[in-house]
Amino acid sequence: MEIQDITNFIDENKAQYIQIADRIWEYAELAFREHQSSKALSKTLEEVGFKVTRGVSDMDTAFVAETGRGKPVIAFLGEYDALPGLSQEANVTTYSPIVKGGPGHGCGHHILGTSAMAAAIALKNYIENNNLSGTIRYYGCPAEEGGAGKIYMARDGLFNDTECAITWHPADDNNIWSMNFMAIQDMRIHFTGIASHSASQGHLGRNALSAVELTNIASNYLRGHVQRDVCINYAVTDAGGTAPNVIQANAEVVYCVRAATYKRAKETAERIKEIAQGAAMMTGTKVEVEFTGGLSELVPNRTLERIAYDKFLKIGPVSYTQDDVEFCKKIHAAFPENAEESTFDTLRYLYGPIAEEIIPKIKGKYINDIIYPYTEIPHPKYGSTDVCDVSWFTPTVQFTTACYAKDTPGHSWQEVAQGKRSLCHNGMLTAAKIMALTGAELFTNPEAVAKMRAEFEKAMEGRNYLCPIAPYQKPPKY
Repeated sequence: MEIQDITNFIDENKAQYIQIADRIWEYAELAFREHQSSKALSKTLEEVGFKVTRGVSDMDTAFVAETGRGKPVIAFLGEYDALPGLSQEANVTTYSPIVKGGPGHGCGHHILGTSAMAAAIALKNYIENNNLSGTIRYYGCPAEEGGAGKIYMARDGLFNDTECAITWHPADDNNIWSMNFMAIQDMRIHFTGIASHSASQGHLGRNALSAVELTNIASNYLRGHVQRDVCINYAVTDAGGTAPNVIQANAEVVYCVRAATYKRAKETAERIKEIAQGAAMMTGTKVEVEFTGGLSELVPNRTLERIAYDKFLKIGPVSYTQDDVEFCKKIHAAFPENAEESTFDTLRYLYGPIAEEIIPKIKGKYINDIIYPYTEIPHPKYGSTDVCDVSWFTPTVQFTTACYAKDTPGHSWQEVAQGKRSLCHNGMLTAAKIMALTGAELFTNPEAVAKMRAEFEKAMEGRNYLCPIAPYQKPPKY
């Protein structure tokens, strides 16, 4: 395999990819509303010969683009949704929203989706030039931020015939994500009571807000009786009104339960459901509990991770200029205090003793210019993603490249401000090369495919996918 065939193709077309990424940054569309962003990517794929199927899994902004024929079927996962409340001007080092309260790309999905698209196109060019058989698919995945679009695709069997799925995520380091992720179960609890005058006729009322408060109190006590990896968080979304002299007839609270496995998260959520039922009994109210969604933990595939790591080493870390360093230095001054130490704490948690080899190499730098050593990380990353649900159906790999200043806080205006910088663009192009080369390896190395698939089959022995959404549940429409 000639690495230059793929890397040169991406470099020759980088101006187009950068333009598309910047356009999606400007669109900054929220989950399930990414109409322009989805069109920009799907239209580009269509123009170079991919067959595009739009609106898959009943999601208006989802699509699957396919080219080639036969096996292997290599999938690339792309995302393009923005986050609410993170509107921010580009290329500045102070908080400066374009639209106050508006959305912004605070998780880099404008380059995530574009990079995966570039990888798919580059791989298409490679297999055609080398007369290789096989199929390339690009999955346009909406709503990673809170909507879990990939779960609808997984539930509907869209990944069942793939050999593997390849994706990445923008970050402030160069790293194979070999750790696990926290699973989630989300739930909504609504209480219905009876309104009455709280002073003169309190005995006639049934207080829904009291039921919410009792549920939360008991759930706080539950924290002492669950496994240590379980994290319980809640938010009161309806306190029942603003008049203290009216007994609240309606109140609502939403819960997010995280755990190392989805099974454990769901079991904990079931206990909270029983708590809510008890609170309803105590207050004489009625309760409605709905499990609204969730995310699974990752099924790692070390064979695929090692292939991607090998390609990472061949490509090298993200390139940057002195101008990039100067900008990163300026914006670093706007980061939270002790941001660097927080980075080191995370490294120590994930990597253990290996972190002490990494930290001296990046300490005091404004750009992370090394590739972290590959290791099977035993601890879960304290975050969640619907990429994990794909991994229950096909071997999946995800990695990061340094697109932002070291220590950049995720989901922040500081990240949005860097979204059009050359460092961000270079990180996107580096990721595209790694993904395309990983795919090319699988097209030309059937032994690697067999080993990867054998590992997956063994990992899935005795395990069944518990879908976090119900069979009847449909994605929202906007």
